[in-house]
Amino acid sequence: MRTLRHVFGTLFIGSACAVACSASPSAPPGNGQGTGGSGGNPDDIGAGTGNVFDVGSGGPVEPPPCEVCEDFPAAPVLDDSGTPPPANAPELFGAAGSGAPGGPCLAEPEIGALFPNNWLRPRFRWSAPQGQDLFEIRVHADREKNDLVVYTTNREWKMPKDMWEKLAAHVRDEPITITIRSVSTSAPGAPLLGTSGPITIAKAPAGGSMVYWAAIGEGPADAWLAGFGVGEEGVVDALKVDQVQQGGRRDENGNVRGDGQVRCIGCHTSTPDGEAVMFMDHWPWDLAIASVKEDSVGAVPAYVTPGGSQVMNQAWLGPPKMSPMHFSPGDRIFITSYGRTGGGVWDGQSHTSMPDARLAWFDLEAAEPAYPETTNATMAKTAMAAAEGTAYGFIERQGDTRGAMMPDWSNSGETIVYVSTDAGKDGRLAAGAGDLYTVPYNNKQGGAATPLQGAAEPGFNEYYPAFSPDDQLIAFNRTPGPGEMYYNPDSDIHVVPASGGAATRLAANDPPACLGVTSPGIHNSWPQWSPEATTVDGKTYYWVIFSSSRDGYKLQKDPNKKASQLYVTGVVVEGTTVHTYPAIYLWNQDAGTSNHTPAWDVFKIPPAPVPL
Repeated sequence: MRTLRHVFGTLFIGSACAVACSASPSAPPGNGQGTGGSGGNPDDIGAGTGNVFDVGSGGPVEPPPCEVCEDFPAAPVLDDSGTPPPANAPELFGAAGSGAPGGPCLAEPEIGALFPNNWLRPRFRWSAPQGQDLFEIRVHADREKNDLVVYTTNREWKMPKDMWEKLAAHVRDEPITITIRSVSTSAPGAPLLGTSGPITIAKAPAGGSMVYWAAIGEGPADAWLAGFGVGEEGVVDALKVDQVQQGGRRDENGNVRGDGQVRCIGCHTSTPDGEAVMFMDHWPWDLAIASVKEDSVGAVPAYVTPGGSQVMNQAWLGPPKMSPMHFSPGDRIFITSYGRTGGGVWDGQSHTSMPDARLAWFDLEAAEPAYPETTNATMAKTAMAAAEGTAYGFIERQGDTRGAMMPDWSNSGETIVYVSTDAGKDGRLAAGAGDLYTVPYNNKQGGAATPLQGAAEPGFNEYYPAFSPDDQLIAFNRTPGPGEMYYNPDSDIHVVPASGGAATRLAANDPPACLGVTSPGIHNSWPQWSPEATTVDGKTYYWVIFSSSRDGYKLQKDPNKKASQLYVTGVVVEGTTVHTYPAIYLWNQDAGTSNHTPAWDVFKIPPAPVPL
């Protein structure tokens, strides 16, 4: 049984997504994230896209049975994409599994990883001791008649797409053991035995597509939204700044700034139909909305009225969030935080005069323009104040006296989870304390705010929450607290029951031990869920995407700064037990961009081009 997030799919917010949305000259310092990536595109990506599994078919497809499968060739594969391996390569390695310790370290796929059964074909990538220049990859599954054996002089190799599709159809929920060894062709001797262990292909697929924030530097033109569908081997540009058609952008005093156009794309979320994204614009952080459909990229959706558009043009709004239960004519609402340093309304004069940040609702179908067509700041503020209660308003949080930021809205539309904090800064989190609280939506009225057990723990900061597609779990960041929450390298990802309980730290936080890279310290952050949960044989399968700087990529325009890349991991619930797994690197992403704040939905973006 598959539990869809909703009919269309929903997208979850990232967080500190302002690398390219750096501060204007009049803004306070420190608004730019200042991270990014370099390294160039993965080479030899290969041809072909598409999914083994039809995500619209209503459930897992039963694979054709084969008690003894012949998906792997009987003869070894000699990889000639680089320097051809010697013809006697099998003799140099001798008996399978033999060798002294100290061989290659397999970076991907990570041993223990769980793959969706319609996933991107795996790339094998490793590091090796000096002088080792010939490598053997062996893949064994009990159901397969033959082992797959590959000899190569390269340090990465991709399984052919057709081979992977057959394997994923036939060998599910069974160990597939990978072993990698190396020899030196200039000084042949006993092979060195490296990484060895199993991966698993799940009985469940993943669905939808991912749209993420890609950046190469800190200028407005240096960041955009990129994306791809499950199984696609390329990436498509989903939205760029100069495509956004919504105008009328305002400064902190309510005046139209410059030409009134969007200057950058920050934290983004989807509309529940997957046709558009909402996102934070440049300092002072108002909001915008734009289509990502191929035939209307950048256009403002027809249901957004002038009043709805203008009410988004207030300063000091945080990342937005929508629920499919409040996305129909007469009820197109989004929620966000309203305030700057800890919260409240910026008066243009003093930070200390502001109350704590509040949760706010906004109506995309507001009947009348909130702002007059004027550059008079007093008139603009008066008009906006008059719109409170009809075009936008505030959600009460009884019992919580701190600010409220970074909310997420349950797919049922009934509950909001947010960060209760004393550490707001320009619509984002800064240094201080943060815990997760929940509050009922209650038709915009709110109610009692309650600490989320397991995610409001003394000694920790918990933030960037995201509901699972069936609203059963909440994923979040955790760091030692109080302390910095904005792009903190010490963040790890946890999940907790949405009703509260013991939090589970994801195994995906930890890279392979042989790489010598450990967490905390690698920016594991911004978890977001795939748009569906699938239950098979009493197990419910979820998929989580997140960003991490573990692979050591650098900002293309500043090699002194670390970059983040995207990873996916499985979370499987069996009864009351939560199983977690190591991470899967998304090798189709551009390693030359810093990739953050991923969002996973049933996006209606164009198909990604097939790499050459």
